[in-house]
Amino acid sequence: MDQVSNLAPLPPANEAEAVPPSLLAAFPEQAKTLGLLYDVSRELTSILDREELLRRIAERIKKIVNYDVFTVMLWNEKTQMLEGVFAMHYENSIPSRFRVTLNQGITGHAAATRKAIRLDDVRLDPRYITCDTCERVNSELVVPLLLRDRLIGVLDLESAKYSAFSAEHERMLEALASFIAIALENSRLYQEARENEQRLQNDLNTAKEIQLQLLPRGAREIPGIDVTAAYVPARELGGDFYDFLPYGEGRLAFALGDVSGKGTAAALFGSLAIGMLRELTVEHTVAPQDMLATLNRRLHAARMEARFIALTFALYDARDRSLTIANAGGTHPLLLRAGKVSEVPVDGIPLGLFPEADYSTHVIQLMKDDVIIFASDGILESENAANEEFGLDRLTALLTSLPPNTCVENISGAILNATDEFSGIGAAPHDDRTLLVLRVMDGPEDDFGKLPVIY
Repeated sequence: MDQVSNLAPLPPANEAEAVPPSLLAAFPEQAKTLGLLYDVSRELTSILDREELLRRIAERIKKIVNYDVFTVMLWNEKTQMLEGVFAMHYENSIPSRFRVTLNQGITGHAAATRKAIRLDDVRLDPRYITCDTCERVNSELVVPLLLRDRLIGVLDLESAKYSAFSAEHERMLEALASFIAIALENSRLYQEARENEQRLQNDLNTAKEIQLQLLPRGAREIPGIDVTAAYVPARELGGDFYDFLPYGEGRLAFALGDVSGKGTAAALFGSLAIGMLRELTVEHTVAPQDMLATLNRRLHAARMEARFIALTFALYDARDRSLTIANAGGTHPLLLRAGKVSEVPVDGIPLGLFPEADYSTHVIQLMKDDVIIFASDGILESENAANEEFGLDRLTALLTSLPPNTCVENISGAILNATDEFSGIGAAPHDDRTLLVLRVMDGPEDDFGKLPVIY
């Protein structure tokens, strides 16, 4: 909405009354007219909707100058033509599509010279353009609308009477023209701002749909585990991302990333990382620490200034129920085992900061009913009205309070609900919130020949 800040300023209003009492007493008729002009000008400059503004201009000018036909034409910089945008014929508002160039007709000449033109008999002026389908016109008054000597358009008043417009009418409309020009320009800027905002919102909505399509909903055919994902961006587009990556028969890789910053740039960088991860996985399935090192080199080579990614990468192998975790600056994964929560102590340098980095791993031998929670920092850093963070203690208390056999979807939902309640209904999200939850289940001991199915 930057255009709104460019709205043309109103002419300075006198701190005293619009019409001084002395003028009202000495020149009552002139003072009455001046007061009417003042009231009209202040009213018009407060209207931003163009259709309402044009209709109100026609109504208010009718009180000052009687006319039969009233037309507003606006200057189009692109076409270099005056284009009719509004017309009032005998009290009836109708569309106006009349267009003229500068120096064409009475309106074109008034616009070109930046001076009002008043004709008592239009047919005595060679500049007048006869219109066979138009109303019978005998006199005309055209006043240019200027804003700092820039042409905004013209007001065109026509009458079936001869000599319908006086010099006083001309002076009054010239005095009012600057206010009308300001009002029309403000209306144009406001409309442009609304259109740009709507276009941007449509683009963001489309980008959000595309981003969500990049993220898998889940994975199946992995012996011995159940897994789910949840993703709640703080804005239309989020900087968090996750992925499930098939790593061969009975093996599944998990990735949870958090791009520095928020919004569109972060979302695009995250999409780039997802593409690289999938490309590297197709080429070769390497150990988690080697995957992070390779991805780090690729992201650093992209030369995205001031952008880095915190990423946790883990590999589950159904053959021995092992989970190998490597971490590049992400939050520590949590292990819920036998009603107790512990952090998985694995750390590393975020991706994209340095051309070379080494990463270590932590291997967990999973047991039946173990639950692993990968959570982005938006979960732990959710804030309430007192700027307190949700924190690890609250998350631990929540996890240990859940029934032992709670499914992964309910675990994920409980965490999101708890952070929502903590932050307060209607509170603006502090950060993106992303979860991967894995539970170890009973499964066939020898059914390891299936490739994971990502959907």
